[in-house]
Amino acid sequence: MSFERFCAKCGKATEDLVGGLCSNCYLKKHSLFEVKDFNIERCVKCGKLRIKGRWGSYNNELINGEVLAKIKLGPDLLQPKIFVELIPMTKIDFSAKIKVMGFVNEVLLEQTKSTEFSINKVSCDSCMKLVSNYREAIIQLRAPSKSETSAMLEVTKNLFFLEQSKDSLAAIVKTFQGKAGIDLWIGSRKGANRVVRKLEKLYKTNAVISKKLIGVADGGAEKFRVTYCIKSGASK
Repeated sequence: MSFERFCAKCGKATEDLVGGLCSNCYLKKHSLFEVKDFNIERCVKCGKLRIKGRWGSYNNELINGEVLAKIKLGPDLLQPKIFVELIPMTKIDFSAKIKVMGFVNEVLLEQTKSTEFSINKVSCDSCMKLVSNYREAIIQLRAPSKSETSAMLEVTKNLFFLEQSKDSLAAIVKTFQGKAGIDLWIGSRKGANRVVRKLEKLYKTNAVISKKLIGVADGGAEKFRVTYCIKSGASK
């Protein structure tokens, strides 16, 4: 013989009571989850996102992950499942629709909340360095004619464009046209080295490399600026 159970608040007959309340009445007094405040920053120049102190390429998965990380679940919720839907409102303003499902006292409950946030515009460290003419390397492009040198420059620009997705400092800071050819200031020495290796293969040559001492790092190690000279048509 079964007995009907009733919600102590609204009187609804239901088998699924949580603390004497139906699911609707329970969720009016209790929350399955809360969303902590969070901050997302995007560089106005390179477009990368800073989340948890690290810069990464802009994508919705990163933003979704940050929203998920700021969800605090209730202590009584078991076997939780979380769903996040990002809704762009403007280029920098978003609404996040969050649905959480789980069991409380063996009753399956579901709650949905929305939160709004903005992506703050800032300048990342790498872009700030590039604006201030920071450079770790110089690449000198040398060819028999101006047209050939200009062609080398376009190839080099394309290579750095590809490098910047991996290294924000791997960019051409300044370009100087001289009688001997074109000199490029490069933000990242590692990025410059990778591009030079590709140029060596393309032009079947070896770069002439020189170093200049420019200071001492905090740990006492000497800091050098590297100059690479690439000559088109030079034999190995």
